[in-house]
Amino acid sequence: MIDKVGVLENLFFKLRSRTTDPFARVKNYLKFRVERLLLLGVHFHLLVIASVIGLVAVGGGLLVQATDAPFDDRETAIWWAFLRLTDPGYLGDDEGLARRVISTVVTVLGYVLFMGSLIAIMTQWLNQTIRNFERGLTPIVRRNHILILGWTNRTSEIVSELMRAEERVRRFLQLLGARGLHVVILSEDVSLERTMELRRALGPLWNPKKITFRSGIPLRIEHLERVDFKNASAIILPGADFAYGSADESDMRIIKTLMSISNQGEKGDAKEVLPLLVTEIFDSDKVVMAKRAYRGVLEILASDVFITRCMAQNVRHPGLSHVFHDILSHGLGNEVYIRTSEQFTGFRFGDVSGAYPKAVLLGVVRPKGEAFCPMLNPPEDLILESEDRLVFLAEGYENCEPLRNYQLKRVSRKFQEVPYVREKGKRRVLILGWNHKAVDLLKEFGRQVREQFEVVVLSLIPSAQREAEVAQKGIDPRRVVVTHREGEPTSRSNLREMDPGGYDNVVILGSDWVETQEESDARTIVVHLVLRNVLEESTHKPEILVDLMDADNVALFEDYNTEVLVTPMIASHVLAQVALRREINVVYEELFAAGGAEIFFRRVSDYGIAGQDVSFGQIKEMAACRGEIALGIRLQNGGVVLNPAHDEPYMLSESDDLIVLVREDQS
Repeated sequence: MIDKVGVLENLFFKLRSRTTDPFARVKNYLKFRVERLLLLGVHFHLLVIASVIGLVAVGGGLLVQATDAPFDDRETAIWWAFLRLTDPGYLGDDEGLARRVISTVVTVLGYVLFMGSLIAIMTQWLNQTIRNFERGLTPIVRRNHILILGWTNRTSEIVSELMRAEERVRRFLQLLGARGLHVVILSEDVSLERTMELRRALGPLWNPKKITFRSGIPLRIEHLERVDFKNASAIILPGADFAYGSADESDMRIIKTLMSISNQGEKGDAKEVLPLLVTEIFDSDKVVMAKRAYRGVLEILASDVFITRCMAQNVRHPGLSHVFHDILSHGLGNEVYIRTSEQFTGFRFGDVSGAYPKAVLLGVVRPKGEAFCPMLNPPEDLILESEDRLVFLAEGYENCEPLRNYQLKRVSRKFQEVPYVREKGKRRVLILGWNHKAVDLLKEFGRQVREQFEVVVLSLIPSAQREAEVAQKGIDPRRVVVTHREGEPTSRSNLREMDPGGYDNVVILGSDWVETQEESDARTIVVHLVLRNVLEESTHKPEILVDLMDADNVALFEDYNTEVLVTPMIASHVLAQVALRREINVVYEELFAAGGAEIFFRRVSDYGIAGQDVSFGQIKEMAACRGEIALGIRLQNGGVVLNPAHDEPYMLSESDDLIVLVREDQS
């Protein structure tokens, strides 16, 4: 019975649908077709309105032609209706009741159709066009621009570094025949707010003529073509601590982008060469994958490894953060420069340092196939080759110019023994927090051959997860003994239980599991304040190192004896400098790595010059006799002076230190 009722209902609805009003169906069909036309864009909007205007003009003309005062022909009547439709000024010229009524109706329709709808459509089209321009959807046509793919917490600092490095940029562009610096940024969100954010970050360096935003993501080829990536002088592809989720997701996006660019290049001209690309990979294990993904010239900053090297060195030698900040930031003191040395081909390395009185000669970068081999603080009898590049620490590139009338002569130095750098046999370190850099920091501790580390980690991240990450990296348990504790670093009771006064160093890591760098720094600041409060109860004060995300928050630590590393800023500066001079990447890898050439603090007493009036030029010569390179002086008040004037005298005390570059076999 139920099945029969269902069949009857279906039959009823079918009969009802067949007997639907045919005029309603025609009306709905016409409405549907008009809707489809309107959705095709502004051109079809105009076509629909023009058709309606034409119908009104034809209808009005035919009506007036049927009155008692017709026109000579239909064309004239239609023209009469069109004039009334577009211009109400003709309304007073009409005579006769019928003609005036028709004229009035046509004129009113003209207000609605011609003046109202047409102007509304044109206004909408103009607004949409302006919005498209503001959104950065128009492809650019440029050559030798510097292209930054993606807006992350590194982008504004990269642009700032490029703007500051005016002379370095000028030399870079001269090699390419470019007129001037122009930075193009491909960002997912291009808006007035984004522009104002960059303007605030650059301050007086802001120049809208040198910066162009374009909307898009680097994973899509049509968006890459929008920024003319093939004609860029260099492409910078920064990582992101927060924009794409985890560090692993950021690395995957970067590798996918490298593959997309390479694939697009293969589809073009076979002789086409892809631009130099400088990118950042968090996980060093993925560096090999990234190199295989890009078929052009690629420079990779393994940022987690690089930054944790700086952190580990700073833990071992408190105060090095000031040296790192000076070297890595353009315009804030001395930095690393590289220039050719053809005029010194065949001479010994130790004989040419005197030709540069305003710079410190650090070593040599020697081409090795398509790569470069850094040799910092090499033996003084190293013979310079024609393709060698000399590496300097100087305030400006012009200070790396050799003396014009310098007479090269063989320098014979009597080598003197120097005591080893004093290091603790066993160092206790407390790490507060956990992020993607933590495992690499522990691994970097394990590379220190003369020290052992006892590390305790306090974090809300489950201990099992942290232990799995440590095990995956293969950290040597003989050199680094790690103990994991679960707890809230912002809790005073939890910190008191850790007894931070019993450690040599405390490292506060920024949180990468929050959504923004502002939230991360807020937690870091609170942890630091709680730590300081707990340490007031302790007689021993450990050295504190803070991992910050935003340089604007550095001022909050100025009243404390705390060292700060703004890790995104460090990565940004290196990316920008490598884009302008790719050899500098291997120099930084050598300079900040464990082993090879490292920056150390030497006590003045090691050189036997405490209480004496000596110039920095004399200190340089003393260091050379000990197989070291003097970089500067750290004064008792904590001030760091790199590459001071060579003839400026200093009265150094036992509490002052010399900043030197030492090879591992000498340290």
